[in-house]
Amino acid sequence: MDRFFVSPDQWGKNPTLRGDESHHCFRVMRKQIGDNIIIFDGNGMEAEAKISAISRDESGLELIDTRTFPVVLPQLEVAVGIPKGKSFDLILQKAVEMGVNRIHPLVSDQGNVRFKAGEALSKRDKWQRTLLEACKQCGQNHLPEVMVPALLDNYLEKIEPGGTRIVGALTSKTKTLKDLLDGLEVPERVVLMVGPEGDFSAGEYERIFESGFAPVGLGELVLRTETAVIFMAAAVRYQFQS
Repeated sequence: MDRFFVSPDQWGKNPTLRGDESHHCFRVMRKQIGDNIIIFDGNGMEAEAKISAISRDESGLELIDTRTFPVVLPQLEVAVGIPKGKSFDLILQKAVEMGVNRIHPLVSDQGNVRFKAGEALSKRDKWQRTLLEACKQCGQNHLPEVMVPALLDNYLEKIEPGGTRIVGALTSKTKTLKDLLDGLEVPERVVLMVGPEGDFSAGEYERIFESGFAPVGLGELVLRTETAVIFMAAAVRYQFQS
């Protein structure tokens, strides 16, 4: 059954489908009055609903069955050096499938991506739409948040306290990700960090380690940024699945 997003402020006994979601439902998917769809609010609520009315810019829905899905622990964050091209879109899509809760795009010394004034905000809005589309496609009811791109040092200064912090590191002193995860009880929050295509600089690694990130190796081969993110997120989910 086709899925559509209804923001929490539009959710009620008779929620309303509006804007782009209404257009997608009726102009693209050609839904009609009486059809059943699935709606979700991005905070774990999902419902089967029947289309009861259609107007130019919105539609009325009647709820049939409502379900609530709890957040999976550990909550998972990814901080990643932004790769070139469309690779970051792939990271976002797979992050949704891995149950990542928040994504922090990083601009670092050796990364190849830079932003002009005002461009970062528009990029963030585009990326958030990519996350929403991925949620609709894979059945994820918790919509992740992607942050405005930030310099690595700014991110490290403002990172929320607590949590298990892990960085995939191309340095000599690392343990395997498996060994690190095997030594943990189920944490409330895990923060994974991956460098850009040019990796982090030596000075950046020093500051990352000082901020409490434990370095891990990801095998004998050098993984692309997007592969490393998927590998690490999948390993955490596998380790702590209930």
